[in-house]
Amino acid sequence: MEGAIFSVAEGTVRSLLSKLSSLLSQESWFVRGVHGDIQYIKDELESMNAFLRYLTVLEDHDTQVRIWMKQVREIAYDAEDCIDQFTHHLGESSGIVFLYRLIYILGKLCCRHRIAMQLQELKARAQDVSERRSRYEVMLPKTTLQGAGPRLTRHASRHLDPQLHALFTEEAQLVGLDEPRDKLVRWVMEADPCRRVLAIVGFGGLGKTTLARMVCENPMVKGADFHCCPLFIVSQTFNIRTLFQYMIRELIQRPNKAMAVAGGKHGHTMDGNMDGMERWEVAVLAEKVRQYLLDKRYIVIFDDIWTISAWESIRCALPDNKKGSRVIITTRNEDVANTCCSGPQDQVYKMQRLSDAASRELFFKRIFGSADISSNEELDEVSNSILKKCGGLPLAIVSIGSLVASKTNRTKEEWQKICDNLGSELETNPTLEVAKQVLTLSYNDLPYHLKACFLYLSIFPENYVIRRGPLVRRWIAEGFVNQRHGLSMEEVAESYFDEFVARSIVQPVKIDWSGKVRTCRVHDMMLEVIISKSLEENFASFLCDNGHPLVCHDKIRRLSIHNSHNSVQRTRVSVSHVRSFTMSASVEEVPMFFPQMRLLRVLDLQGSSCLNNSTLNYICKFYQLKYLTLRKTNIGKLPRLIGNLKYLETLDIRATRIKRLPASASNLSCLKHLLVGHKVQLTRTTSVKCFRPDSGLEMTAGVVKNMMALQSLAHIVVKERPAVLSEIGQLQKLQKLNVLFRGVEENWNAFLQSLAKLTGSLRSLSIHILDEKEHSSSLEYLALIAESPPLFIRNFSLKGKLQRLPPWIPSLRNVSRITFRDTGLHAEAIGVLGDLPNLLCLKLYQRSYADDHIFFAHGNFLKLRMLVIDNMENIHNVHFEKGSVPNLEWLTIAFLREPKDGITGLENLLKLKEIEFFGDIILSMVTKVASCMKAHPNRPRVIGDKWNNVTEYA
Repeated sequence: MEGAIFSVAEGTVRSLLSKLSSLLSQESWFVRGVHGDIQYIKDELESMNAFLRYLTVLEDHDTQVRIWMKQVREIAYDAEDCIDQFTHHLGESSGIVFLYRLIYILGKLCCRHRIAMQLQELKARAQDVSERRSRYEVMLPKTTLQGAGPRLTRHASRHLDPQLHALFTEEAQLVGLDEPRDKLVRWVMEADPCRRVLAIVGFGGLGKTTLARMVCENPMVKGADFHCCPLFIVSQTFNIRTLFQYMIRELIQRPNKAMAVAGGKHGHTMDGNMDGMERWEVAVLAEKVRQYLLDKRYIVIFDDIWTISAWESIRCALPDNKKGSRVIITTRNEDVANTCCSGPQDQVYKMQRLSDAASRELFFKRIFGSADISSNEELDEVSNSILKKCGGLPLAIVSIGSLVASKTNRTKEEWQKICDNLGSELETNPTLEVAKQVLTLSYNDLPYHLKACFLYLSIFPENYVIRRGPLVRRWIAEGFVNQRHGLSMEEVAESYFDEFVARSIVQPVKIDWSGKVRTCRVHDMMLEVIISKSLEENFASFLCDNGHPLVCHDKIRRLSIHNSHNSVQRTRVSVSHVRSFTMSASVEEVPMFFPQMRLLRVLDLQGSSCLNNSTLNYICKFYQLKYLTLRKTNIGKLPRLIGNLKYLETLDIRATRIKRLPASASNLSCLKHLLVGHKVQLTRTTSVKCFRPDSGLEMTAGVVKNMMALQSLAHIVVKERPAVLSEIGQLQKLQKLNVLFRGVEENWNAFLQSLAKLTGSLRSLSIHILDEKEHSSSLEYLALIAESPPLFIRNFSLKGKLQRLPPWIPSLRNVSRITFRDTGLHAEAIGVLGDLPNLLCLKLYQRSYADDHIFFAHGNFLKLRMLVIDNMENIHNVHFEKGSVPNLEWLTIAFLREPKDGITGLENLLKLKEIEFFGDIILSMVTKVASCMKAHPNRPRVIGDKWNNVTEYA
């Protein structure tokens, strides 16, 4: 946990030191009077920060060290708050007329006096914390400074428990592993002389170790001519020397032992012929293992590999001796799994969560000894609630089942009490200790800069689907993201998100056509762990129904309200230091303490129905605000003084009634993401979307030109203001641009000139012509930018009359998604699009194609993974020639009437996973396709999505 304390504190200190340096460089009279205090605080915090970095070498600390680290964090927070107020008042002097100047100066003097007193108090606290470190001997052990040895021995014995549980569970008590076991046994037994690697990857507690053991203990494998089948636990405390020494003992000294468990604790006596092995070089140890295995057909398991470097070290001792050897590894990290399985015959097996039926079977087996229990309606409801929290995680089901079984009164009330208090049970009940350790291992393995980002997920309620984009923008606003050379802050933050996915500590919910995880969810058990840690360290607080926080701290730093009652109107704890406030859509009234949160950096009011003008006016006083979302609210107008939020980076007003920005918005010079518009999702998979044309933002001249930091501008409406389009051309950092035209021809010249200036930055471009009149604007004008087309765009969307593609389309070597609507294209356009080398997703919406046949020819669309064909009433046939679209996985289709010649060539789409019909389902066509898919080698699913009511046909 200390890593998280340091991560949060270090991020705050780093931000604060930058602000202090900036202040110290100023010569303002407002600064000179407190210059010495600022310098002292800066020097002390630099020293504390350096010491904190040393402390992260150890994972566990005594109580004194933990308390000291918390105190440093709180000083850093308070100091930053003070400096932010100081800077705010320092910058208010412009625009004061003469008559008010005297009053203003007197106010300034009072303000400086107040801030000077706060700085004196902070200086005294910093002195006291520094002295306290010596007074109570808060010192870093010398052994830690010299290396990580103590860390290895401290955790070794504790780390064994979860593996022992997995290794020695009776197979009769297991559920849901027979099918994957048999599949992997067949893979092991295939007649291939090359050494093969199998990686079993998944979230902690899914049963990876158990499955690996079951494969090796299967009679077919045990009856084969494999020489050895030991299991070696690698663990977070990986030490290659120790591992090789243990392998030599197990392989050479005890060759008859079939299974062995090795952790970080090694107290074995050495046989005579191995005397001095502890002094051998790692290369000698590796060669000893390699020579032993060289003439044998071996099978070995390496359990719990955490890093790529650990595998690279192990691999050198495993010879590919062309005898059909097999290596099985388990890991929580997909990157590790993919690296281990780099060979063509290697395999990555992703562990799946248990189904509802299997979860229930395992749960009742653990409680009653048998799954064959007569239905008990009273217990059914509460057991379903418990199993929902377990989320198909076998270890969670077994652990909570054991806890339930230990209770003498097996009543609904007793079970409900366990379900409602699972967080406290995880903290205190020894029955759940193994489950807690398994979950905490994933958290502990995170590098320090990711721990604060992961704790941030505790602010979202149970089962909440977390969107990638908003999350990474919130991390940036909180100061959790470190700048890296050559990368934007958004790119760095997205790499953090991807690492959580790769480490299997969040569960992907929506994965798009490119393989990118767009939304995720935190497993309920893991959420309980991180909520516990957040509360313990005052990272986040949560208001209960009675208005009290779950844990009482002197100051709340991040506040989240999940309930749906008016009881959150008041709280006795100060909220004046809150940096992040998240209010659930179910909250019925804005809390009375809302105006007190003047130091907010992040404000999430998404979906709130209780907002009013006075609430919005208060927001304009939150001068440190960097992230504001009013998404899915009923707000129709932003407050006049929104421009006061001079640090605002994200303004998300999607799915609102807001049509214009006030004039003061031109002061939002730090704004990076202006997100407007309303898209309606038409399918379960969200592969089909419809933009509401009445939901764009009408821009006025003079507003955009000052927003030089803008990266995302979507969606803006342009009617008769070509000046706005000219201003857009000045936004040299703009990456995403969505423009809605209202059919004014003279806008095109200004727009094309702006596009020419944005060629180097644009990555996503959407142009929609909203008029349906005969003489409305045409997309044909796009042909005029042939000399400087947007060559680097990855996402490209067009709506409007086109008929033929612009001549520069074949030059879009980077484009991965193209969407057309109302374009009226012809067959030759399909051929041009089919040659684009990196196109992964093609969406052909209504009236986008004018001919009556769509023909996908051999050798076209080599990388396409998703294809959408939407309600083109003129189509008689869609045909996929053999060798066309070889990587297509998802096909989404809607027709107003059944095509005369049908959909043919589906059998040629060898990687097809799913065919999705949506809208008004034509059952006769769906039945024909489903019948055809029964003979398909990949057996793709055929589903119908009629306004989000999903039916599976095959």
